[in-house]
Amino acid sequence: MTDTPTQSGWELVAAEDEAAAVIAGLLAVEPERQYTRSELADAAGVPLKTLYLVDIFEELATVGMLDRVDDPGTESENCYQINEDSDVYQAARQFNEAVDANR
Repeated sequence: MTDTPTQSGWELVAAEDEAAAVIAGLLAVEPERQYTRSELADAAGVPLKTLYLVDIFEELATVGMLDRVDDPGTESENCYQINEDSDVYQAARQFNEAVDANR
């Protein structure tokens, strides 16, 4: 992401083109599973190499949409789980459902 802190949720999504695709990918997968960055990149349709440059997963963990579930002290790939109780996740789901209902 950028060095400048975002002012709103919309700015977080707009700051990087990949953010919207990653959030859409999170809404399309089973929330109770743990996922590697590679699996989440595949779900978003974004090359993992691109996501390493913007670190959107850590940004989404910071706002509570994702929980990091790996051991940060190991060399293995970072793993995340969707925080279904997160207000951010719930708002994204509701927004997605509202848009789908009005098409």
